[in-house]
Amino acid sequence: MTRKILLSGYYGFNNAGDEAVLAALVQLLRRNLSDIEIVALSAAPNETAERLNIRGIDRWNGAVLKKELDRAALFCSGGGSLLQDVTSVRSVYFYTSQIMQARRHNVPAIVLAQGLGPLKTAPGRWLVKKALKQCRFLSWRDADSCALAGKLGLGSVPNYQVCDPVLLWEQSDVADGPRAEIYSNRVVMALRPWPGLACDEIVRLVRHLSAAGREVIFLPFYCKADGSGEDEKLAAELNERLGSDAVEVRHPHTPEEAMQEIACAGFLLGMRLHSLIMAAARGVPSAAISYDPKVTAFAQAEGIPLLDGGVKFQAEAAAEAVAANIGKRSSGRKEAWQTAWQPVLAEIEKILR
Repeated sequence: MTRKILLSGYYGFNNAGDEAVLAALVQLLRRNLSDIEIVALSAAPNETAERLNIRGIDRWNGAVLKKELDRAALFCSGGGSLLQDVTSVRSVYFYTSQIMQARRHNVPAIVLAQGLGPLKTAPGRWLVKKALKQCRFLSWRDADSCALAGKLGLGSVPNYQVCDPVLLWEQSDVADGPRAEIYSNRVVMALRPWPGLACDEIVRLVRHLSAAGREVIFLPFYCKADGSGEDEKLAAELNERLGSDAVEVRHPHTPEEAMQEIACAGFLLGMRLHSLIMAAARGVPSAAISYDPKVTAFAQAEGIPLLDGGVKFQAEAAAEAVAANIGKRSSGRKEAWQTAWQPVLAEIEKILR
């Protein structure tokens, strides 16, 4: 009998990182579990279904979700950073309400490879604790999230630490190893808007790298068909400041395209978490511009140079990180990443039985 798994996350919003998470989770579940049907809650359900050969349903349609829960074997909340209230508590309410709705339908619920927090508000912490206590188990993509779960009083629920699924995402059509057309002198920058981002220093860095003979490319992760994605707007603003020194902007409209661009680079300078994760997965040297605890946590766990993401960002420090590491590819820690997932996959199979 086919077992239906519902996947909830920030899917269908043209963000290469979140779309990569969904693609990686689908691949991971299909490779390790038999007789399953995967259904993803998405803001663009038709596009999601077509791209991944799964079923997609409208994440905003409560009646459709209720109908799907009636025949579901498992509800998965994850991955990504869903349970945070930095901008608003509405995100926490949205995702925790789905978990509690699943439990009202007697559908087992789990948290799958998420990053937890920041949780700055009392309502946010209360909602997370209330919903997650109803889960069969929780799995987190970093040690800080595990620690925060403990502080919230979730120790009575089994907790696991796994890697982000994108670290295990495999694609036969992405350049890798001896087949790769690697541009060892290319520096890819995956930036995002953020209050206090030192755009003048970014401009100085680009000019410094170009003068040193490096090829610099902007790789916006949040793209839209009309070019109005927030990362695209930042790239356009930086190129306007650069004037005659403007650099090429690549627009990855799928996570596969983003992975391809990073896999062939000599170095990645990343603010977007999943640009750094993709680089680590492909052994591409990188440096992280820290603007969020999730970026800091990943950089520290993987030994990636960490640069200030605010007004203290310095072009010289970033240029030094590039010069010291460009072209020095590594094999990564794939075996350890895979091992960490085995207990979680075993628990999922146990629930599905």
